[in-house]
Amino acid sequence: MKSPTFGDKLARGSFVCTADLLPPRGPAAPRLDPAIVAGLRRLGCAVNVADMPSAVLAQAPLAGALQLLAAGIEPILQVTGRDRNRLALQADLLAAHALGVRNLLCLTGDHPAFGDHPAARPVFDLSATGILAAVAALNDGRSLEGRPLEGSTTFVAGAALNPGQLPLEPQLARAVAKERAGAAFFQTQPLFTPDAAARALAAAAEAGLTAPVLVGTFLLESPAMARYMSERVPGVTIPDAVVESLEAAADPRAYGRDLAREVVTWVREAPRGAAADGTASADTGAAGPIRPPQPAGVHVMSLNRLPEVIELLDGASDSG
Repeated sequence: MKSPTFGDKLARGSFVCTADLLPPRGPAAPRLDPAIVAGLRRLGCAVNVADMPSAVLAQAPLAGALQLLAAGIEPILQVTGRDRNRLALQADLLAAHALGVRNLLCLTGDHPAFGDHPAARPVFDLSATGILAAVAALNDGRSLEGRPLEGSTTFVAGAALNPGQLPLEPQLARAVAKERAGAAFFQTQPLFTPDAAARALAAAAEAGLTAPVLVGTFLLESPAMARYMSERVPGVTIPDAVVESLEAAADPRAYGRDLAREVVTWVREAPRGAAADGTASADTGAAGPIRPPQPAGVHVMSLNRLPEVIELLDGASDSG
């Protein structure tokens, strides 16, 4: 029997886990150890392949996505609008589909000013919402300009959600626009406690978001790592209390692992399709109670420490 795909699991409400792969900053192919491949396949874990996060030069993500496909692991290809106009983006998407890629994460992309080529000219012809609209058009067998194509794509496209951005309302408004443009799922930036995850889902529900959400978390190793991410990585906010606890911990790496484990356990046990805390929202309009979007699973970020991700997630996914 064919294993359910990432899209199948989202549709069924099964627990979904995803990890991330940062492509190398050189010409060699990403190294996938057989033990890592076996662990990811056992978990049914899809893997995001990043598109130059923080605008730092690295291999284009399609190479890593194809390597994952060859290993029997579903990639989630990141697509950003930073470097390509709408014509090039659609061409790349058609090529990726022809090569077997079916899952996308559509992002606007970090500005080159944040990266190692600050003089690079940004494109930003399409935002994440615009890329999602282009994907929806391709899935409908037409270009973004409405011209018919020779066939349709079958992408499952998602988007990012950053609950740590303040004020939160503009971020949530953009997320709702992304869903209307075609986002079938969301992955959040890292969250470090179940309470933060519950608040994020509740706020998303209040804003009208209904798509399933993969709650992001991160395997922190040290106070220095936490401070660097919070100060230098766009979109990432790490609470002061977490940094202080890392500083006080006898084993900061173990503490970071425990934080991530608590988030994974909470998401796994949260009633998917119901309120995150098991109760309905207080807003009971004519359409019935508004409930948070489905906590579909977790997205564990690790800076390519995939063995640790597998250790964290092993056994977390359900049989569906």
